[in-house]
Amino acid sequence: MSGMMDDSGEQTFPAKCAKCNKTISTPLVCDYCSAPQELTGAEDYFAMLGMPRKFDLDVKALRRKFLALNRHAHPDYHTGDSPEVRRLSLRVSASINNAYRTLLDPAARAGYLLERLGGKSSANDKSVPVGFLETMMMMQEELHEAISQSDQRELARLTEVLKNQHDGLLAKIAKTFATFQQDLPCKAMREETLDELRKQVNAVAYVRKLQTMNNDQ
Repeated sequence: MSGMMDDSGEQTFPAKCAKCNKTISTPLVCDYCSAPQELTGAEDYFAMLGMPRKFDLDVKALRRKFLALNRHAHPDYHTGDSPEVRRLSLRVSASINNAYRTLLDPAARAGYLLERLGGKSSANDKSVPVGFLETMMMMQEELHEAISQSDQRELARLTEVLKNQHDGLLAKIAKTFATFQQDLPCKAMREETLDELRKQVNAVAYVRKLQTMNNDQ
């Protein structure tokens, strides 16, 4: 499959199907002959699913794109093809499923997009907003105490507080991405915004750990 690269190194379309040589709109499945395409290991999840590369996605459109692609990529669709094509369809289907799971989850989508835009990974930067850890430690203690005492009223209150924390962080992430994807005036401001996004995404992970702890009690 051939294609062009934009200034960020991402593959752009049109590209050609390796089997029928017609123009395709996504990098893994041909729109015309449904042939699975060879994986390069550098496929962008947004391009895979034919979605715009942004945080604020239309989830219903994402679902429609996923179902349409996976229907033709799934190994069951290629039972009459050669063993090589069936093996490729299995790999392509797995990649599409992984891309869909990542983009469907707002926190996972934020982390993925952050790294694609040049931000640090969670492995390289575990920082969180100022004062956040202290708040989470206090809430963890309150949660432990409520669980140990089977205090359902307190657990319900903490559930609501954590939900508000989680939803508030995702709203802030959406706003920060919107700021980033405007024309920022300089590289330093872009890097500063990416660092702030990493802190917010890491904070969501902390909140989710407490939510899991609460749900498992």
